[in-house]
Amino acid sequence: MPSSPAVKAILFGRNPHQPDPFDVEADAAEALGVDTYQADLSALLSGDAARALTGVPERGHLRLLYRGWMLTEEEYGELDEAVRALGHRLVTSPEQYAAAHYLPHWYPKLAGYTARSVWTEGPDAAEAWRAARKLGPPPYILKDHVKSAKERWAEACFVPADATREDFERICQNLLDERGDRFERGFVVRRYLPLKVYGRTPAGPAHLEFRLFFGGGRLLAAEPYHEFDVEVPDFTAFEALGRRIPSPFFTLDVAMLEDGGWAVVEVNDGGVSGLPPGLDPRDLFAALLDLR
Repeated sequence: MPSSPAVKAILFGRNPHQPDPFDVEADAAEALGVDTYQADLSALLSGDAARALTGVPERGHLRLLYRGWMLTEEEYGELDEAVRALGHRLVTSPEQYAAAHYLPHWYPKLAGYTARSVWTEGPDAAEAWRAARKLGPPPYILKDHVKSAKERWAEACFVPADATREDFERICQNLLDERGDRFERGFVVRRYLPLKVYGRTPAGPAHLEFRLFFGGGRLLAAEPYHEFDVEVPDFTAFEALGRRIPSPFFTLDVAMLEDGGWAVVEVNDGGVSGLPPGLDPRDLFAALLDLR
């Protein structure tokens, strides 16, 4: 099992040209006595990793938890190298980051608890269509190796039961357009699971879904993904699944099926997973502080 991420310092990945929610998180961390530092992601993504960390002390032995915008494995690796050059290290290594970040890495470990999935390497819609046929006929969910465009549910995410190959390839193109230069590696096609719809958003249906944060193989927090006034079930049984993911800090998104069962919808690195609206960052950071 990965070592527990006992947190003493947090490195917030900020883009000075973009508003983000991390001021609230930084205030919460500092209120708990956790040191916080900033990484300039615009500098990192422009190739100047050293300038990105000008606010981090030189020559130390900090163990930094990254909290910030989503990075590719390569970008996270560059951040890791820059942190190590200063004598520090990240709580989550690049290999551990990728283990939770990319579906082809985590899917084999949870295949019996999530939607059947196939994927391609590269943005070839025709290849994705051929791969999808292994799942049987649609409906499908379409995404890249990391992220969907569910905010454009009907145009770039959901492939309906009566979709033709032309429909499928059009949805692939819409996904490519939506993700732009952040499209990650290839297409993922997933069998559509009949999830319990609990409400709607402007983009489409909102399912009864919860985000579970794990640290050191333990469940730290669980809250509804959407702003629903529902009682949070006891998710401690999911710790057995959590121990399959070789990462010290990650999230499972789980949703209720129409028949009342549960399925894993997504896995992601905990450092780049947004906090659900009902989760106070002080509670999450306090749980991380308690890990040994």
